[in-house]
Amino acid sequence: VSGLSEPIAALLGYAILAAVVTQNVYGVLFGWTSGMMVIISVKELIPTAHRYDPKDAISTNAMILGMIIIALSLVLFQVTV
Repeated sequence: VSGLSEPIAALLGYAILAAVVTQNVYGVLFGWTSGMMVIISVKELIPTAHRYDPKDAISTNAMILGMIIIALSLVLFQVTV
């Protein structure tokens, strides 16, 4: 039941705000959301990974691999405007 509330609220929010939200507002919202994701990763996920992998056998390499995959996806799937 709780899983249905998010898509319904997203559609309702879009219906209400579609005429008001501009490209600049989308840019600010996406920047804000990505900033929150970075903070969560830096403050929570990376320290937790190092706590469960104290000898650093996997966590740093996995983080670097993830960064490479993200960078490649940005380059390979770049949409020209």
